[in-house]
Amino acid sequence: MKKLDYRTFGDYTNELLSLEYDSHTIYEGYTDDLITSVTGDLELKLNYGRNIASSVVARKYGDHIVWIPKVPLDSDYKYITIIFNLKQFAELWTFLKYKVEDDLEIIKDISAEELKLMWMIWAREKEQIDDISDLVKSVKNNILALSTNLEHQDKIFYNFIESQWALKKNRVIVSEDNWESFIVYLDKGIYEEWEVFKKDNKDNLYIHLGNGYCAPI
Repeated sequence: MKKLDYRTFGDYTNELLSLEYDSHTIYEGYTDDLITSVTGDLELKLNYGRNIASSVVARKYGDHIVWIPKVPLDSDYKYITIIFNLKQFAELWTFLKYKVEDDLEIIKDISAEELKLMWMIWAREKEQIDDISDLVKSVKNNILALSTNLEHQDKIFYNFIESQWALKKNRVIVSEDNWESFIVYLDKGIYEEWEVFKKDNKDNLYIHLGNGYCAPI
């Protein structure tokens, strides 16, 4: 798992929080403004050190807590793949004086569509996205070319974009540096490259969810 760091400062009534994930600032602001559950989901209102909040919603995926994008997505929405193991979640929640067991109970299991949303958000154009069908259109419009190795897997790749997913295994795998990467080159999005698949040293192919996290195909 990626490293999670946090610290608070200031007085109790106006306590400020700095939250870092994998050495990147994902939240800076008042401690009380980070977490909400008013929508029925456990939600983090991340700002990445900016003045704009980009909310993510907690989902259970095996023995991990995955923070998924919250739709609709406006053109300024920022997202990075953030996954906690249960120990990280419990330690952060205890530090922030929340009841771990109570909040774990309200976290739903991730759906196949939500996992697909995590995968494709990296390749969208800079536009408003209202639902998964909007995201599919945006991603398809934004594709320029495939890496040479992905050209041999193009049917698998496009099928993942077009089709509904099925969750086969509830586990997250962290890729190793020497795993093979499959790249899509993008046109008008936030990123120029989208790392869609990873292949390990035994030729097992994985969906790359971002930030080195993978899901078995």
